[in-house]
Amino acid sequence: MDSTAFAQNTPPRVLLVGAGGIGSHLTDLLCRGLHGHSLDLTLMDGDVVEERNLAHQRFPTWSIGRPKTDVLAQRHASEGHLLTAVAENLRSAEQLSGYDLIVVAVDRPEPRRLVHATDVPWIDLRSTGRGMLVLTHLDAPERIASQTPDHAPASCQADGVLEAGFVQVGFALAAAVGAQWVIDHVVHGRSPAKAMMMDAAYGGLSFGPTPEVSA
Repeated sequence: MDSTAFAQNTPPRVLLVGAGGIGSHLTDLLCRGLHGHSLDLTLMDGDVVEERNLAHQRFPTWSIGRPKTDVLAQRHASEGHLLTAVAENLRSAEQLSGYDLIVVAVDRPEPRRLVHATDVPWIDLRSTGRGMLVLTHLDAPERIASQTPDHAPASCQADGVLEAGFVQVGFALAAAVGAQWVIDHVVHGRSPAKAMMMDAAYGGLSFGPTPEVSA
């Protein structure tokens, strides 16, 4: 990718799949972090704001019951960027057509796998409790597959945390990494980011050996 084309002519079309704990914070970081550049960002998420989202997602009380994508697009409408709200969930590869960069920040494996199968740069952001995990298109297919098993949808907050009156901030780590990845692509045309795991208390964590997949 040519960074000059991104910076001076048409900005890359960025798709953000997921507007929850990671995605809502990432949107704020991008709109401020690219204050001197044009951002063409599509927000895709079929969820509406719920009261239980308010503690750890970037939504005000008045937005309860409204589509998350609409609220985020409205918030940043006056900042000089082009934000498009798509209030639907990612269910087919056709929904990914026409984008230059894709960020996926969801709690289910099926949308992640759709993004992994594209031929454009992507980053996959995940978090649970204090921790976060990141994968990108630069990672080995074996690692991507081994880190994307079938599982039930899971919140970025551990069970009982919100009820106890506090949040854990692994989602904020993931949002920061994702925002930097997009900023690097917009400004420099590329990002070196690859698989990483981090805990907000203990720092970087190591992956085990990449499994070998036989044909």
